[in-house]
Amino acid sequence: MTRSLWPRGAHWPAWARAALTGLCLALAGISSSHAAQYEFRRKLWTTEQGAPADIWAMAQGKDGYLWLGTGQGLYRFDGVRFERFEPAAGESFRSNDITALAMLPDGALWIGFYYGGASLLRDGHLRQYTAGDSFPAGTVLSFARTGDGAVWAATEGGLARFDGRRWHAVGADWNYPSNRADWAMVGHDGTLWVTTGETLVFLRHGAHRFESTGQPVYKYGIVAQAPDGTLWLSEHEHGTRALPGLTADHPQVDSTQALPESDASWAHRLLFDRYGNLWGTSVDKGGIFRVASLGRFNGGQPLQPADFAEKIDRAGGLMSDRSVPLLQDAEGTVWAGTNLGLASFHRNNVMVPSGVPLGAAATYAMAMDSTGSVWILNDGKLFRITDAGAVLVRHDLRDVSAALFAHDGTLWMVGRNQMFALRGRSFTSVQLPPGTSKVNALTLDATGHPWVALAEHGIYRWHDGQWLPVNLGRSLGQLTPTAMTADAAGHLWIGYPDNRLADVAGETVRLYTPADGLRVGNITTVNASGKDVLIGGELGVARLHDGHVQPMAVGDNEAFNGITGIAQAANGDLWLNGGKGVVRVAAQEAEASFGHADHPPAYRLFDYRDGLPGIAVQAAKVSTSLIDSNQHIWFLTNQGPAWVAPDDLHSNTLPPPVSILKLKANGANYSPIDTLQLPEGTDSLQLEYTATSLAVPARVGFRYRLDGVDSAWQDAGNRREAFYSNLAPGEYRFRVVAANDDGVWNTRGAELRFTIRPWFYQTLWFHVLCALAVLALVAAFIAWRMRLSAERVHLQLTERMNERERIARDIHDTLLQGVQGLLLRLQVMLADMAPDDKRRLALKTAVEQARQMVIEGRGKIIALRGDGPQYTELVQSLLAVGENLASIYPTAFHITTEGKPRALLPSAFDEIVDIVREGIRNAFIHAQAARVDVHVAYEARALRIMVTDDGAGVDDATLRAAAERGHWGVVGMRERAQRLGAQLVLRRRQPHGTELQLSVPCRAAYKPAGQRVGRRTPPVAQ
Repeated sequence: MTRSLWPRGAHWPAWARAALTGLCLALAGISSSHAAQYEFRRKLWTTEQGAPADIWAMAQGKDGYLWLGTGQGLYRFDGVRFERFEPAAGESFRSNDITALAMLPDGALWIGFYYGGASLLRDGHLRQYTAGDSFPAGTVLSFARTGDGAVWAATEGGLARFDGRRWHAVGADWNYPSNRADWAMVGHDGTLWVTTGETLVFLRHGAHRFESTGQPVYKYGIVAQAPDGTLWLSEHEHGTRALPGLTADHPQVDSTQALPESDASWAHRLLFDRYGNLWGTSVDKGGIFRVASLGRFNGGQPLQPADFAEKIDRAGGLMSDRSVPLLQDAEGTVWAGTNLGLASFHRNNVMVPSGVPLGAAATYAMAMDSTGSVWILNDGKLFRITDAGAVLVRHDLRDVSAALFAHDGTLWMVGRNQMFALRGRSFTSVQLPPGTSKVNALTLDATGHPWVALAEHGIYRWHDGQWLPVNLGRSLGQLTPTAMTADAAGHLWIGYPDNRLADVAGETVRLYTPADGLRVGNITTVNASGKDVLIGGELGVARLHDGHVQPMAVGDNEAFNGITGIAQAANGDLWLNGGKGVVRVAAQEAEASFGHADHPPAYRLFDYRDGLPGIAVQAAKVSTSLIDSNQHIWFLTNQGPAWVAPDDLHSNTLPPPVSILKLKANGANYSPIDTLQLPEGTDSLQLEYTATSLAVPARVGFRYRLDGVDSAWQDAGNRREAFYSNLAPGEYRFRVVAANDDGVWNTRGAELRFTIRPWFYQTLWFHVLCALAVLALVAAFIAWRMRLSAERVHLQLTERMNERERIARDIHDTLLQGVQGLLLRLQVMLADMAPDDKRRLALKTAVEQARQMVIEGRGKIIALRGDGPQYTELVQSLLAVGENLASIYPTAFHITTEGKPRALLPSAFDEIVDIVREGIRNAFIHAQAARVDVHVAYEARALRIMVTDDGAGVDDATLRAAAERGHWGVVGMRERAQRLGAQLVLRRRQPHGTELQLSVPCRAAYKPAGQRVGRRTPPVAQ
C-alpha cells in the first residue's frame, strides 16, 4: 500500500508530484541498500591525549580492561586512562612490537610478536615461548582457542598448537597443507578455520586432520563468521564477500558467479557486531567501513564502496587512515585501533533523520500531521519524514520558526513578521495585527483556527479572515504569554512568566499561581493531550491533577531546567526536552515524585553521548516534543531534529568491574596488596580507583567509604580519586562501588585493607605509661597540697600556742606575781594579829582564797602553755566525760582504743575534746539511746574517733539545716573541725542510731616525734 506524501485533502501541481515521485523512488532504492538501522557516536583518543601509537591488536579481559598490543609494548585502558604494562621484576617481553592478543577465559593473556614467538601473561607474570622447533618462526598474526582448551597460533612460519604445557608445530601429522597460516578463527559450531595464504582449510570439532574447502585465498586473507553462521572472506583479489553455503558439513561455496577483481573492500580485520553490522578496516583504501542489512550480500558478491552504510577515514575525522584491529567489548561498544590512537563507536539511542541537514536553531521548525507523520522545516525547505528517510516537499519557505498542522491538513507557520498557511496548492501569507511583529506562542483551537500570543499585545485569534483580540481581563491582559495549547475539550491553556497558568474555557478564566503550588519558573510549554495537564518551565515540571497543581520534586537538578517540550508515551513515561538534553522519567517514578517533595525522581538523561545533536530549542513558540505514528518520540534541538524509539533503547546491564589501582602516601606509591603497611607518620593519603565500563566512561559514578572515618558512603560522581587527611595510626578498610552509564551498580565493588604503623608515642603502652605518669603527678600534687594544708594548720596552731604562752607569761609576770605579793603581805598581817582578834578569821579566809587563786592561776598558766599531762590523756578525758554523763542518764557508755597512743598538740587537744564531748553529750541527752560507744584509733596518717549510739537517730535534713533549726552544737563541731583541717561526718545509722566520725590529719593532731611532753611547773609561792 502506497501512502501519499501530503495529508489527505491536499493537492499538488503536476511538476511537484513528478519530482516527488522520482525522489521517492530514488530514496526507496537508497533505503533498500543503504539504510542503517542504528547510528553510532564516535569518540577518539589520540596520541596527544595519551593513547599509544601503532595499535595492532586488542583484547578484553574479564576485569573489563581493554588490552592494546602496540609497536611500543602492552597497554591497558579503563575508558579514561592508558596504562603501560610493566612486567614483574626480573621479567621482560621478548619484544615490544606486539601483533596478536588473545584473552583466555581464566584471564590469562596470550601475546604474539612481530619478530616471532609468544608470551603468556598470567597473574602478573610472563612465560616466554621462543620461535624454534616447537613454535614457528615469523610474525604471529592471530590466536584461536578451540573447545578442547587448545590454543592455536597462526604465524607467517606456519600453524602451532598449545596443549596446555608446550607448543607443537602443526604439519603433515594433522594433514595441514602449508608452512604458513595467515588467520585462525573458531566458528560457532567449534570448527577451526584457517587461511593458509593459498586456500581455506578447517578442522572439525574433536578431529585431528584438517580438511580443505578448495576455496582459493590469497596471502593475508582473513575469515569471519556472521551471526547467522555465514562465513565471510576478505582478501586482496576480491575484497570482502560472503561464502554462501560453505560449512564444515558442506565445504563448497554454492555460488558459481564470476567475481570481479576488486580490493575496494579488502580488510585487515572483520567484525560482526551484535546490532547486525559488519565492520572492516580497509587495507588499501584506508579507514573503517560499516555495512548494514547484511542479508542483501549473502549471495557472495564482493562489497563495493557504495554498499557501505558509513565510511570513517581521516577525511571524515578519524585520526589516521591506517587502522587494523577491531573489537566489540562486553557492553557492545566497537573499538578500532589505528597507528595514531584509538577510536570507539557507541550505539546511539537518539537518531537523527537522514537527509535533513543540521543547522542553527532559528531555521528549524517541526510539526506532525493528522496521520502521525513528522514534517521538518529547515532553511526554507520542507521535509516529510518517511520510513525511507526525509523527503523534500518544498524549498521556498523562508524564516519559518514554528509550525502546526490543523485537522483539515492546513500547515500554519510563523515567519519573521507574518504567518503562512499552506494547504495543498494554496500558499497564503497572513499578516499579523497592525503594530505587532513578534509571536511568542502559537496554538490551534478545536476548529483549526490559530491563536497567537504577541509580544506586549496580548492574545489574538484568527476568525473569518481577520485577527480578533482576546480579552482575558485586566490582570492577564497586561502580561505576555510564553506558552499556549488547546485541549480536546476546548480549553485554552496559557502559560505566563513567574509561575502563572490560565485555564480559559469560554468566558471562564481560572488562574493558577505559586499559591496553588506552581513553582516551575517562567512557563515554557504546556501539554494538555492526556488526562493531566503537564507544565514545563525554566526551573522544573509540574502537573495539574484533579484541579490541583503537583510539582515534581527536582530541587536544583539542572537536568530539569529549560524544558520546552513534554511528551507522554503510551506507557506513561515522561520525555522532557530540556536545557541539558532529553530526560526520561518512568511512569512510576513520575507518579511517586509529583507532589512529594521527599522523592526526587530517578531519571535517564540522553545527551550528546547518546547522539542528541544539541539541546532543546529555548523560547519555543510551540512544543519541541511530539510522538509520531510509530510511537517514536521526536525532539527539536538547537542543532536540528532527533528521535528516540522507546521500545528499542540500548541499555547497559553489566555492572562495571571495580578495582583499586594504588595508594599514594608520603610521596610514594603502594600497590593494593592484602597486607599493606604504611610507615609511621602517615596521616594523609590518596587512593586511585577505577571501573572498567567502556561504553560511556564519563557517566560512570562512584561511591566510596573509609571505615572508621566515613560514617556513610561518599558520592564521588565520576571522580576516580579519594583523599583523606588527619588519619590516626590503626587499621583501615577502604571500599568503593560503581555504576555504569545506565545506573547499574556493582555493589560488591573493591576493597583495600591497610594499616598505618604508629610512632612509639602513638602506641597504647605509651598512652598507658603517660596516664600512669599523670596519675602519679596528680597523687603527688594532692599529697603536696595536703602536706601544705597540714603545715598551714600547724603554723596556725603554733601561732595560737605562742600567743597562749605570751598570755601565760603575762599572767605569771604580772597578775600572779601581784597576787603572790599580796598574799605575802596578808600572811604578814595575819602573823602580826592577836590570836583572839576578830578580824583574824576573815583575814585567814582571804589568805586561803588568795592561795587558792594562785594555785588556780598556776593551773591556768600550765594549761595555756600546754605542758600539762592532760594533753596526752585523750582517752581518760573522754572517759571522764562519758562516765560523768552515764551517772546522770540511764545509758551505758563504753570506750575502746586502737593503735599506740600518741601525744597530741595542745591546740588540737581542746578542739578534739570539745567536738567529741559535744557528740557524746548529744547522744546521751537527745538520742534516747541504751548504749553509747566511743572508739579512738591512733593511725599513722590521722587520728580517727567514732561516736555511735543505738538511739532514735537524726535525719539528714536536720543535719543539713542545723543552723536554721538552732542546732548550734552541730555548727560548733563543724567550725572546730574546719579550723583543724579535719573531716567531720554526721550521719544516720541503719536501722537506727547516729554515727559521728572525726578524722584529724596527723600533722594537725600529733606532736612531732622527740618533742618533750612532761609538765613544766612554774614557781608558785606558797
